[in-house]
Amino acid sequence: MKKIKRLEPVSVMRISALAYGVLGLLEGVVFGVFLFLAPVVGPNSRTSPRVFGPVLGVLAIIFLPILFAAMGAIMGGLSAVTYNLAAKYVGGIQVEVE
Repeated sequence: MKKIKRLEPVSVMRISALAYGVLGLLEGVVFGVFLFLAPVVGPNSRTSPRVFGPVLGVLAIIFLPILFAAMGAIMGGLSAVTYNLAAKYVGGIQVEVE
C-alpha cells in the first residue's frame, strides 16, 4: 500500500479548474438550449422579446464554464490545503497501486 501524504494545491487547482470548466460548458450548453427555445415555445412568447432567450443562451455558454472553473479552482485548492492539514495529524489516504 502506498500513502498519499501531501497534495500540491496549485496542481489540484489546475485539474479542478479544467474538470469543472468542462462540466460548466456542458451545463452551459444545456441551459443555452433551454434559454434559446424558451421565448419561442414558452407561454410568454408574445410578451418577451424574441432576442432575449438567444442572448441569455449564449451568455450561459460563455459564463457558466468560467464560473465553474473559477469555483472549482478555489474549492480544489482549499480542499488540497485542508487535506494536507488533516493528513499531517491522522495520516494520508492509503492507495494500492501495481
